[in-house]
Amino acid sequence: MRITLLSFSFFFLILSTIASYGQGLCDRGGGDFELDKYEGCAPLTVNITNKVPNPILIGYNGNYDGKSLNPSFVEVSFTVYNNPGTFIFLQQAAISTGRVYACKTVKVSETRGIGATYSSCGGGKIIMVLTDDAILRAYDEVEIKWGDDETVKWQKGDALRFEHTYTSVATSPTVMITGLYAAGKACNKGATANLAIKFDRPQLNEIQVSAVDMRIDGTIRVTYKGVAGIPTNIQYSPDGSTYVTSGRRSSGGTQPYDIKGMNPGQSYKVRLSSEDLCAGSTETVPVSTMTMTGTSADGSNTLKWNQYPDASAFDGYDLLRDGIVIKSFTAIGETTYTDNDVECGSFAEYQIIAKLKTATSTSAPVPLKVATGNAKPLSGGSVSVLDKSSVAIKAEVPGAGPNTSYELTIERAEAGSTLFKKIITLYNQSDYIDNAAKTEELSYCYRMSYENSCDQKVPASEPICTILLSKKLTTLNWTGDNPILGGFEDYTVVQTASGGASEDIPVQKNTSYTVKMNNQSALEYNFLVRAVSQDGSFESLSNIINYRRSAGVFIPDAFTPNGDGYNDILEAKSEQLQSFNMSVMNRWGVVVFHSDDIAKGWDGTFEGTNAPVGYYYYKMTFVDDINQTVEKSGTFMLLR
Repeated sequence: MRITLLSFSFFFLILSTIASYGQGLCDRGGGDFELDKYEGCAPLTVNITNKVPNPILIGYNGNYDGKSLNPSFVEVSFTVYNNPGTFIFLQQAAISTGRVYACKTVKVSETRGIGATYSSCGGGKIIMVLTDDAILRAYDEVEIKWGDDETVKWQKGDALRFEHTYTSVATSPTVMITGLYAAGKACNKGATANLAIKFDRPQLNEIQVSAVDMRIDGTIRVTYKGVAGIPTNIQYSPDGSTYVTSGRRSSGGTQPYDIKGMNPGQSYKVRLSSEDLCAGSTETVPVSTMTMTGTSADGSNTLKWNQYPDASAFDGYDLLRDGIVIKSFTAIGETTYTDNDVECGSFAEYQIIAKLKTATSTSAPVPLKVATGNAKPLSGGSVSVLDKSSVAIKAEVPGAGPNTSYELTIERAEAGSTLFKKIITLYNQSDYIDNAAKTEELSYCYRMSYENSCDQKVPASEPICTILLSKKLTTLNWTGDNPILGGFEDYTVVQTASGGASEDIPVQKNTSYTVKMNNQSALEYNFLVRAVSQDGSFESLSNIINYRRSAGVFIPDAFTPNGDGYNDILEAKSEQLQSFNMSVMNRWGVVVFHSDDIAKGWDGTFEGTNAPVGYYYYKMTFVDDINQTVEKSGTFMLLR
């Protein structure tokens, strides 16, 4: 920065003749300049650009009072404002006709950190007070970050006192306080002030409820951890607004306490209140008791419970039957369940446990006797081909489970037949493998019936039949009988290449599909048909059909037509051919054998006599499964 005092004689003469009139120099006019900033955060650097043409001398006063007629001037290219405020920036220039003036206004916003003090009340509770001074009043609002991922905002006119409770006192947090300006201003915020927190009597945070159990007689058993010497009130509230102190203790360690005379069908809130160092009290997060009701009908029990009111503390529910968890829930809104895994006429006792971040809440037990209802039909079932001789049969028996007993009878008939024969009766089992099937030749139909523990018999189900897949040239065909109880969505053709890559081809409810292969296809493919139940619980697979892009034909290198029963016939061997013809020529090109039937081979004779030993040439033409014409030739040796 270059500073030059306007002190030489000519300019001094001009300044010394200033008339003492007017309300200041700003309204004299004639000058002209620009600033690169007219508003901003302190410290604010303002760069000056003169617009007066050909000035003899020029000077500036960045803090003009607006009325003085003899302010000081310096020649500068920039000015730095370190303090907040609204400033008049005055220009004076000497030109050939006299002196001229111009004024601009600069607004500098406060950026200093906001002051605050705090008191530690014990445990994780603190009381913090913002310092009420010009710095605080300069800001539109204040952001307070407590250092535990929680943030609050202070607005003008709000109380300056804050209470905050930290859940952990293992480390000392730092509160970050930042003054903010409203949107649209050139300065958006000030410097952040840091306030380090040190906890006094941190063991207050150890006082916590660990379990709340409602008993059937209306007693709430509260299990909590106390700190020796710190008086702690055990409190409850039926509505969450007004708390009643049931008892007061100062013992340390894990403590049980019973709140008696409550209604087990009503939900209560339970908390602990301990004296702190700020002439107040520190309360734990309330734990709500759980309630449950139950009904029994048609061989099942339906349970309902209250939704836990505090979603921030919630982790899940566990439903207990006779003290054992039978179902867990993760959604706070899941508050009902029907238990079908019960035996007719039996008793069961249920409870619901709300699993919280730091505690559990258990309802009073609800005893139920399973009411006998009408036996229900099978809920679902399927048949699926496993291999060439095996069929997997699955059934979903209503109410089946580890505590129930039933008998499941399975009958079988060949597809198209109405003659079903029992193949097995299962006891408390719903899966079976039939190993006496020919799945590549026949479709098998099965039907199932069961008898529950109340001696109620359910008639046989509708038949469900295996999917029999076959091929004719390039067309796959399969049987259309239902393979899944309750029906299925669509058929899917599963095409698996020899390299392992698989493709699912949806075909809706069609029962045929044309195989599409070309020279770029894999050498070999396996195909099967799949059907899946509407809810995805059951699946049925067909037998497997194989296609080769170029079917191989095997011709031996030699044969010995000597009548010993070994290698007496020259035979071409292959599968999956639509047509075939082969000719055998001797060394002079004479055809000594021809066949259009791959099952018919050459016996080594020509025109009724044995052909001579030696090499022979063969040529064949065949059409494979996918209508490709293939030619093949080679030689072999005839030996005797």
